[in-house]
Amino acid sequence: MLDNIKYLMCLKSVDKCISENQFDLALEKLNFLIKEEYKPSETFLKRGKLCHKLLMLDDAYSDFTYIITHCVKKEEAYYERLYLNFEIANYYEAILDANKILVWDKNNFDVKRIKFLSLVYSSQENIAKDYILSIFEFNKYRTIQFLFQEVALALASDELAKGLKLLSVIDMLDPDNPIKLLKESNIYGMANLKDKEEEILRKIDSVFPKYFISHFRFTDMYQDKDLMEICFLLELKIFDKQNLFAYPMSILEGYKNHIEGHIIDSKECFEHAIEINPNKPEAYVLLAQTLQLMSGYDNPEYKTDAEENYKTALEIYRRENLNDKAEEMKRQLKHLNSNLLFK
Repeated sequence: MLDNIKYLMCLKSVDKCISENQFDLALEKLNFLIKEEYKPSETFLKRGKLCHKLLMLDDAYSDFTYIITHCVKKEEAYYERLYLNFEIANYYEAILDANKILVWDKNNFDVKRIKFLSLVYSSQENIAKDYILSIFEFNKYRTIQFLFQEVALALASDELAKGLKLLSVIDMLDPDNPIKLLKESNIYGMANLKDKEEEILRKIDSVFPKYFISHFRFTDMYQDKDLMEICFLLELKIFDKQNLFAYPMSILEGYKNHIEGHIIDSKECFEHAIEINPNKPEAYVLLAQTLQLMSGYDNPEYKTDAEENYKTALEIYRRENLNDKAEEMKRQLKHLNSNLLFK
């Protein structure tokens, strides 16, 4: 009969065998302990972990399941089976295990992450979307940032299909997100699907100006903006290997500097945006607004420069038949000139 001292000595011997890579001997000793039926939850758990390490996955699954089914002390076995289920693509079972664990460990982010990924990979994207949003308290941009990190991990493991699955969740949250499309084209390129890659790249060219304009009212820099949203988009410059977003990124950086009170840096960003694309009006408008603001700090010469930039934007809007925008520029010029009269 085993007593506690003999049991602990035997476990110590098992650990020594494992450290010396004598795995067969370690398994033999664990099998002996299991036959003795002394502290089965601890013994099955150790054997299950060893089987998992040795890629004896069915045996590992059986040991963890035995603990969950027959033993009182089962929490650790649930964690081990969760990771195993996720690893072997038993996604539905992984979700069930995660739900069990979250009853007593409700703030465990890693378990929540595995549950979310299991929902995605088991084609339950709609549920996954709502679940991940709830984890990040429905902050869309924090959620998308997390999703892009997961996409990067999937691609680092050459799991292209999983990367596309995750991008589909981003598409639900932010349709036509240009960064999502860019990563999607990269995946098709890695998969050597050149026609699909070129199709997505053509789509990027058509949607990204609309995307940025819909998210940022370029003609009203004084509108309150979400600084975290802007910082997040600026961080995503790392995905833009082809430098497709140089113009809007320069605009966003100008916004960020303006909000943080770095007005001169903001001015330089908008001037840089004009250098990148002198045929687009937004940078002229924002530069004019910045110069107009700077003129109030004992720099009256900036008002003339502001007027010239408003006029340039007005001409571009007229050429593009954007009459409402053109009228808005006229109002800006009238307001600017009325202020000049009081000087």
